[in-house]
Amino acid sequence: MSTVNRLFRLLIVAALVAMIFPLALSAYIDPGTGSYILQVLIAAFVAVSFTIKVFWKRIKKFFSRKKEEKPEPLQESADEK
Repeated sequence: MSTVNRLFRLLIVAALVAMIFPLALSAYIDPGTGSYILQVLIAAFVAVSFTIKVFWKRIKKFFSRKKEEKPEPLQESADEK
């Protein structure tokens, strides 16, 4: 690998790290953003609830599966003896 290629990769990694972990944050969440976050949380709760309602029988069947019973051996009747 050439030196220029290594330097280029190092610069890209350094730039990504600088973007992901900035030194100073100036964040402000206005009421509209808070309201939107609340709406998203409520929508997620409703979606999960609806999905559980639709698939409730399958979920219940999945968790209530019993171990498969072994078939009983055939018993000879008194007539066959």
